[in-house]
Amino acid sequence: MIKNAGMLIAVLVLAGCASSKPFWAKPNVSSDDTYTQLSECRFQVGLNKVAKSEQELMVAHCMRGKGFRLLANDS
Repeated sequence: MIKNAGMLIAVLVLAGCASSKPFWAKPNVSSDDTYTQLSECRFQVGLNKVAKSEQELMVAHCMRGKGFRLLANDS
């Protein structure tokens, strides 16, 4: 599962070279509240002794667990 998530993030990073940065979204949640939730996930991951290479995967897992989806910015 972690390898699949890693592959997904790698594809998103490579796709980011040609397009805008993806963003986290959840229906009826403001961008301020989204930022707060993302900061909380990053803080919680930062408390653990986790390799830097795995931190973004864990943050993504945390955000998905809170009901957020990573969307492409089409602007």
